[in-house]
Amino acid sequence: MRADRTFPTLNALRAIGALMVVGTHAAFNTGQITRGWSGAVLSRLDFGVTLFFILSGFLLSRPIMLARARGTQAPAVGHYLWKRALRILPLYWVVVLVAMFFDPANSKITTANWIRHLTFTQLYAPKVLASSLTQMWSLATEVAFYILMPLIVAFLLGRKDAGLHLPTVIKRSTALGVAGLTWQAITATIPGREGHFAQWLPGFLPWFLVGIVFAAVSAHITVTGEDHLFERLAHDLTGCWIVATATFAIACSPIAGPRLLLVPGAWEAGLKALLYTVAGAFFVLPLVFGPEREGRVRRSLSGTIPFWFGEISYGIFAIHMFVLNMVFRATKIDIFTGHYLYILFLTLVVTTVVAALSFHLMEKPIMRWKNATWVVGAREETAPKTAKVN
Repeated sequence: MRADRTFPTLNALRAIGALMVVGTHAAFNTGQITRGWSGAVLSRLDFGVTLFFILSGFLLSRPIMLARARGTQAPAVGHYLWKRALRILPLYWVVVLVAMFFDPANSKITTANWIRHLTFTQLYAPKVLASSLTQMWSLATEVAFYILMPLIVAFLLGRKDAGLHLPTVIKRSTALGVAGLTWQAITATIPGREGHFAQWLPGFLPWFLVGIVFAAVSAHITVTGEDHLFERLAHDLTGCWIVATATFAIACSPIAGPRLLLVPGAWEAGLKALLYTVAGAFFVLPLVFGPEREGRVRRSLSGTIPFWFGEISYGIFAIHMFVLNMVFRATKIDIFTGHYLYILFLTLVVTTVVAALSFHLMEKPIMRWKNATWVVGAREETAPKTAKVN
């Protein structure tokens, strides 16, 4: 049995995902996504959401996979949900309140819309999402995954007396993934104002399942010491990232659908989801398998600054749309009129400062309650100490 891993680069990966999301939203609002090949790339930086979902699938399911591989008791579902609530809800509710009260575009928001946004149910009504909160669709989908994750993993694992049987996990994950791609291909053709079906959890199961399969393989390797294919592939970080970059480049072409908020065709939507799945898998694989700190890239991603940006990445994600809208108002620049780098710089600076204050003054102190005795009791956590999910 190998010593368990600490995954020191994953915080940096989370930060990369958050910065991608900020970059694509700034590009959209300045009109930069319509300009040449650079606009095509910027329009696909929603790929950051793919990274978030893969990381969530991996880090949240791995303690369960590791417990099954070791034949020990899985972490308590109540404790898991308590930690997720502490991590997500306080900042989310603050951002919703600020956006609703201080963004003039939300002055006529109904009580029902208030309730939907406060309860992560805004995707389940045929309404336009509130201003400064449009990015929260992915968090609503992620919360749905948080709630259903124990059931999804239980289905993938099968009978408890079977241990961790990788072929079963992979076969069932593949079936669910294909179903998810089919859902995305069908529902993405429905205009957003009539429903947000393409933003519901089923369409993003392939991304979460990449993380879950990685978690199962990682747990298996930890317990058995097997020289798995993923371990061998992960030693070639450059090769994995070349495949990821090439796949992402294909997704930047018209074959994966329009850049703007237009309704894609079924094949375009399904292909974009598939390409993001493959690119995300090869991007993340060498950071959860292979050597942990070997090579310049892994050492750099494990550094203090990337780690810190990963710590505040949830705040960056949650706050940036409100900041972006306020930057436009403060500079008196009309949307879709350019000034991309200027708007992006101001948004990143203000968002980073506010996110840092939020993390150190609110989020981190609140998380001290995650292992409250009345919640966790005498149970011992099986998750790696430095492997966290935002």
